[in-house]
Amino acid sequence: MRLLGTAAAEGWPALFCRCEHCARARAAGGRNLRARSAASVDGAFRFDLGPDTYHQVLAGEDLSAVRHLVFTHAHGDHLQAGELEYRQAPYAHGLEGPLHVWGNARVLGRIRDVFHGEPERAGLVLHALEPFVEVALDDATLLPLAADHDPRESCLIHLFGRGGRWLLYGHDTGYFPEPTWEALGRWAAAGRRLDLALLDCTGGPLPYRQGHMGLDACREVRERLLASGVATAATRFVLTHFSHNGGLTYDELRPRAEPLGFEVAYDGMEIAL
Repeated sequence: MRLLGTAAAEGWPALFCRCEHCARARAAGGRNLRARSAASVDGAFRFDLGPDTYHQVLAGEDLSAVRHLVFTHAHGDHLQAGELEYRQAPYAHGLEGPLHVWGNARVLGRIRDVFHGEPERAGLVLHALEPFVEVALDDATLLPLAADHDPRESCLIHLFGRGGRWLLYGHDTGYFPEPTWEALGRWAAAGRRLDLALLDCTGGPLPYRQGHMGLDACREVRERLLASGVATAATRFVLTHFSHNGGLTYDELRPRAEPLGFEVAYDGMEIAL
């Protein structure tokens, strides 16, 4: 798995910001610079398509190889539907097969609007996702779960499984809703366990708990995942989706997160799955 971007909506340094946290990130460079969040699994499966997609292509991401595009929700840092226009002639050539797009009703509606109701012109096949309804993505399995994020739409986090390995793509969300905890319990009762958990840490050290999480809420989620048997001592826990409002750059957050059992994500991070 490759984390293509690890920032919240504004990026870090933020687009128009002159705060000290953005200034420190600019000065430090490297892992302290963050594009908007997205991720890829083996190049064939992608989570979200935000405003930094072309930047990610320039960094080596091959969008022509993506077979399944999975969305968490319709906010602009996760969905830039207009970019999908460039998957059709005369902008793209030599593509093989369709691109299967998975998302909630608002995500799919915005994509249909871009194509005036004809997404097949770009080889798109749209699939509606519902919380707690498992679907097959070729040789992979996706189980959408309810997120605590925006009450105006059915925001999702995702369990993604392939080859017996399981990932929790756990942002954008606050502390998980109880129906999601119940679904995770049922999932684990079938003998499955997490190999990797990516968790929303938008607030960094701040006490974020609703809509997004901070370090304390992430610690509570980790403890409950372990106590319920959804995760084990072998599960990797990685924090991602950071806002400059949290104040701690990669270099500053890492020594606070690691004693709690967390790795801190950075753009381009490769995680074996």
